Amino acid sequence: MTPRLPLIALGVAALLAIPTHAALRDLAAARADRDAARTDAATPATGIAAATATFPADSAADARTRLAARVRANAAHGGVLVETLDPDAAAPASLAVLTLRASGSEKAVLAFADALERGRPTVRLANWRLTAAPGGVRLDARLVAPWRG
Repeated sequence: MTPRLPLIALGVAALLAIPTHAALRDLAAARADRDAARTDAATPATGIAAATATFPADSAADARTRLAARVRANAAHGGVLVETLDPDAAAPASLAVLTLRASGSEKAVLAFADALERGRPTVRLANWRLTAAPGGVRLDARLVAPWRG
């Protein structure tokens, strides 16, 4: 056995130490990220809707009435005709849900929908559809808004 063999082994080990150190550093970072994600997942979630984003109402019926009044006011302000506005009886207790059919010029209907979505309290258009109608477009949508008593 020559004295060169231990020196060669020592040189190979030194060359492998550099990528090994980088891999161990990456592994430590990945474990820290995993632990942070576990901590975040274990933290209880806060309320989905902030108090300012909900309709203040005495009951679900009152919430639907307030939502309908807001929809009609926005429609009148924007020159949009509300053809139908019906409550959805199958809505969850914490949501005011209405089925809307409105029509008008394309620009007016889009501005009306945008005003509903951007306004406070929050109203979301779920399952909506725009179709061509005589003189403009028709919006069929399901309006959903959280409320608090």
